[in-house]
Amino acid sequence: MSTVHLAVAAALALPLVVVPAGYVDRSDAPEPSTAKIEKSIDRYSTDGSVEAVEPPQQEGTTTVLTIGSDVLFAFGSADLDPAALAAVEHQAQQVPQGAEVSVVGHTDSRGGDAINLPLSSARAEAVAAVLRSSRPDLVLAVGGAGSSEPLASEYAGTTPDLEAMARNRRVEMRWATG
Repeated sequence: MSTVHLAVAAALALPLVVVPAGYVDRSDAPEPSTAKIEKSIDRYSTDGSVEAVEPPQQEGTTTVLTIGSDVLFAFGSADLDPAALAAVEHQAQQVPQGAEVSVVGHTDSRGGDAINLPLSSARAEAVAAVLRSSRPDLVLAVGGAGSSEPLASEYAGTTPDLEAMARNRRVEMRWATG
């Protein structure tokens, strides 16, 4: 076989190698209708969704500012993105000059204590690092509670309540008022 014949044979065989087995040419498939496209789109309502930052609450002589962890952190992460950093800096302006502030991270119950305790501590420390930088006048105590202090029950029987789980993922800042 000559070199030319080998080159032609290789060129003809290449598509057989590149095209995966079971390939079906769909170039002649009809265009989907608007109704089919609409049906294929998932729609979500933000009504009833978790608030990014709840208004400060008074618990006796303590002010509690809660920031949802879903706003601050990606799943399983304690890294703040620039928007989250700005949110923490903004919320820090509500804290009185020189206040002693407790910063506590919380998680939902998924993952267990071996994951949740260090994650909640790391998230609280990330928020505290921003506070140290933007508000050096504050005296900080930092810790993580894992899933031990839920705000909402996460299960209705055996069915998980995802909104309740989201409420439980948070970082709380607490300081004395008066």
